Formats: sequence, structure tokens, C-alpha cells
Amino acid sequence: MAGRLWTDEELAILTEGYPKEGIRVMERLPGRTRSMITQRAHRLGLAAPADEWSEEELAILKACYLTEGSDVVNRLPGKTRNAVRAQAQRIGLLNKARWSAKEDEILFQWYPTEGPDAAERLEGRTRESVRIHAQKLGIRCR
Repeated sequence: MAGRLWTDEELAILTEGYPKEGIRVMERLPGRTRSMITQRAHRLGLAAPADEWSEEELAILKACYLTEGSDVVNRLPGKTRNAVRAQAQRIGLLNKARWSAKEDEILFQWYPTEGPDAAERLEGRTRESVRIHAQKLGIRCR
């Protein structure tokens, strides 16, 4: 399948369907994998439709993304890691989920004595996210 050229019919289905259906267009493209479809769509400049999110799903994402990252997908049935990352990007969480060098510096300075309470020094960070990130950095509380 890897080297098979796309037929005019397949390209028409992809061009018309992908912007409306996203990867579900795969059902009408037998023999084409998810990867083949997304790569071809990208080359054609096609974008999948924005995934619909309920208020409840958005609340879960906002409450948990900073501490769980894309693992929040486990709380969101029917969503994929890619959908979670894309939505986090759209609502401004993705950049906040990344830790800046300044935040790391604050953790190195304060976490050994304050532990998770150092979260009070970091806007938008929870005690749990501070604990997890400090652990990743190898910082221990005395």
C-alpha cells in the first residue's frame, strides 16, 4: 500500500470529506491508513474540523491539563491525545503546561525547604504539578 498512488476518486473523497469529517473519512477510503490520510491531507493543505468539546470536557481539561498533561485523555472518553493537545493549544493551556527556566529556578531555590507549598510562588501551578515537576527535576524536599 505504501507506494500506491492516490486515485482521482480517492483525492476527491479526501478533499471533500476531510475538512468536514476529519479522520472519519477513512471509512470511505478502504486500503488507506490513518497515517496515509493525514499526511496526504496535510500535503493538500486540508484541515480536519475542530473537535466539538462539551462544557464538562473543557472543565476537566482546564482543571487537569497542567498537572496531567496529555494523560488527561484518560478522563475524557472518546478523545485522543492529539485532540487533547490541540484543544489545550486552542484555549491557551499548552504553553502554560511547559515549565519555563524561571519556574525551574524558583523550584530549585524553594522546593527543598517549602516542598509543594512552593506552588504559591508560581502563578497557575498547583501543589500537585509542582510536586511532579520537582520530582522530574530530581529536587527533593528536606
